[in-house]
Amino acid sequence: MDGPIQVQIFSPDGVVLARPPSPVATADSRYLTAAGVGLNNGLDMVTGLHLTLPHQAATICSTGASADKSLRLLSRCGLKVPSDLREFRSGAQAVQLARAAADRGELLELQFPPQDPQLRAAPARNSPELLTRLNNKTVLETLIAPEYLPRRQVATPAEVRRIVQQDRRPAVVKPAGAEVYSGIAIFTRRLQDRLNRSMFQQMEQVSDRWIVEEEIPFRTVWGIQFAVTASGSVEYLGSSVHLPQPTSTWTGCVLDDDQPPTELVEALTVGVRKASALGYRGYCSFDAGISRAGELRVIDPNFRVSGATTSVLHRSSLLGQHPCAMTTFFTLAPGVDAEPVLAPFIDRGQLVVFMHYDPAMTDNGLFPATILGMVGASGRDSCGVLIAQIQRALSS
Repeated sequence: MDGPIQVQIFSPDGVVLARPPSPVATADSRYLTAAGVGLNNGLDMVTGLHLTLPHQAATICSTGASADKSLRLLSRCGLKVPSDLREFRSGAQAVQLARAAADRGELLELQFPPQDPQLRAAPARNSPELLTRLNNKTVLETLIAPEYLPRRQVATPAEVRRIVQQDRRPAVVKPAGAEVYSGIAIFTRRLQDRLNRSMFQQMEQVSDRWIVEEEIPFRTVWGIQFAVTASGSVEYLGSSVHLPQPTSTWTGCVLDDDQPPTELVEALTVGVRKASALGYRGYCSFDAGISRAGELRVIDPNFRVSGATTSVLHRSSLLGQHPCAMTTFFTLAPGVDAEPVLAPFIDRGQLVVFMHYDPAMTDNGLFPATILGMVGASGRDSCGVLIAQIQRALSS
């Protein structure tokens, strides 16, 4: 590729930080302890995704995503990274770096409300209280018109168990406590699954309030992306189609001519304007879709950089050459330099790498390394074939 990729962007001028999970909050729960390991990696990855946002803000970033081999890979794809990288190997180091930035009077760009008392009081583009409010799943009722929401009610864990036992219709159970932001969602028709069952049994430890929501048989679910600029104006950045999700975890997305109806985008724009009026500035997105019966429904708010944000911002890098682009995760052994393997795909204009995260470069241990990349081809089937070819190359 011949130089930096130009994209539409909201440009912060602060310091970007993703919050590591609190070991205290996960100490008493087997599920949350296991999730804490995954969340630590996941939030490091979120920080890694910020490397590909073409602003020059300082970035507090995991060494897992900012090692030389990772940055070389991004550079080969034509992506620019911030010139000021402050790297951490552990969550404790991330907090120390953020405290130091705050002490110098730098503005923090928080992705999640920090648990550290000093950081909660530090100058930030969005206050922890506002992030807590907007990322709580119950906020949809205050932002989005009711005709676009599934039937849902808030209940205690005991009430949820009673509702699920009495009403056998498929439902989704989501945490709605004060500071729960992860994508945890329990599909009641899958309670025979061991992971879902263990979450259901530990509901009290995850949250004191839950949403019981009808499960919509979606035909398509989009990640619909917006930015609120420093002046408070709202910009619609574009949308991607979620890849099928066997759990509530985002697995990737597709960018082609399958776009949400204007009616849905306008309904969400109203919600983002309400958030802007509350003081929110930055990226945000909503998971929303169309059911098999043709109903438009909004199911989740994300007032932060979500997994698909980077794909939408960089869509021109591949969609200019290919009718379809698909973003997904690749895995490889820890410690491996992926550039020699991926260089042919990159140089042919078939692949753009957004993040290369290697836990071997952190204190998280020798978990498999992860690459988030977007491939381009003539259609979804061709993208799928290309993804399989790349994964085989990384695994050989």
